[in-house]
Amino acid sequence: MDRSQIIIRNAHTNNLKNIDIKIPKHKLVVFTGVSAAGKSSLLFDTIYTEAQRQLVETFSTFART
Repeated sequence: MDRSQIIIRNAHTNNLKNIDIKIPKHKLVVFTGVSAAGKSSLLFDTIYTEAQRQLVETFSTFART
């Protein structure tokens, strides 16, 4: 698994329809697009959730419980 990127496959939240994306970590990334294109859904519902999951994976088993 490549830990230098956040990889999203088959994202389908709100206006997102089967989106695959690779986002580099430790880089400035900008999302642009027309209104209601799914930018906020991608950021808050998908990427934030995945980043939080990856963060929790770094905790010890004791800290997770």
